[in-house]
Amino acid sequence: MPHDDHIPALPDGADEILALLYHGEPVAKRGIADALHISAPTLNARLRLLEDAGLIVVAGHRQSTGGRRARTYTFNYRRRCAIGVTIRSTEIVCIAVGLDGTALDERHTTIAAHADAAFYGRAARIIDEFAEQVAAAGTPPLGVGLAVPRHINTASSLDYAAIGERITLPVTTTERYCAYAFAELRARPALRDAVCLFLGNHIGSAVLQGGLPHTGALEHMPLDPDGPRCECGGNGCLNVYCSSANLTEEGESLPGFFGVLEQGEVHHRDRMREWLRSLAQAIISIRAVFAADVLLCGPIAGFLDDAEIAQLDRLVAGHPAASRTAAGTGDDDAPPRIARGLCDVYQDAYGAAYAIVRDHLRELALLR
Repeated sequence: MPHDDHIPALPDGADEILALLYHGEPVAKRGIADALHISAPTLNARLRLLEDAGLIVVAGHRQSTGGRRARTYTFNYRRRCAIGVTIRSTEIVCIAVGLDGTALDERHTTIAAHADAAFYGRAARIIDEFAEQVAAAGTPPLGVGLAVPRHINTASSLDYAAIGERITLPVTTTERYCAYAFAELRARPALRDAVCLFLGNHIGSAVLQGGLPHTGALEHMPLDPDGPRCECGGNGCLNVYCSSANLTEEGESLPGFFGVLEQGEVHHRDRMREWLRSLAQAIISIRAVFAADVLLCGPIAGFLDDAEIAQLDRLVAGHPAASRTAAGTGDDDAPPRIARGLCDVYQDAYGAAYAIVRDHLRELALLR
């Protein structure tokens, strides 16, 4: 990951002030001094250094109880940002993410992806122009995160290294499903161990261990060795049974499928029931090895309602290996959960940006 060359060396104790302001509400000097047991002269000196470095800013003034109103300070969440990029077959999406994880700006550019130098140059210019726009608005980017898909299609056949070397800012590539997992980490700060399953035209996966995402290949877990052939060369993989092709009829969209399902059409209900059973079987196998929450992401997950999630939970819960708790959790009564993830359309772009933000916050000792 790119490092921010503008992180100043902080004097002893300044990191405690920074952490207090990052994790809490705006605080006046008196509140900081009381919380950290710092004398007024020492506190004033440290606040001045942090302000000069742009790490903290004045948030406002407390309501007066007589005399001058006390200024409050907060972490400068707009000091820097990161740019996340996903390249789809017909568009490039750039998202700027601030140090608080908030999306500051985004740009969608319609363009057909081609594996040639002309497209690589154009893509880099689009990304550079967006970064310049964000910097001009007052939040300089740390770098660019490219979400790189694994599956072979128009977008993933691109030479991402060739695009990256044309971009002005430092570039970090994040595998697409790991980028999804980074976004889930932002939404669930306490999340440490989990499996993220992306449910769409393809199945994808990432495994979170100790708060760090790792690329998985759970989509090629065989559910039936005698099942249909998968693109990986194997038979009966999760990818075969749980991709959108195994739900929708020929020419039918996902919204169309779920719309007809809601009306109670028999064949759609049968396909949904079999799809849920296949996914449950996969989760049972996953849980036998890794006792952790399973987060369902992607287009299909976005259509699943609470009743379908509950049905999936029931299908899994009856298997002892699938309901055991992870060692060391200290909570023997709470089995791992199945939950709907964020399911944002451009979650990979956001996650690729947040991966850079997260690394920057770690350099500031604000995240583990």
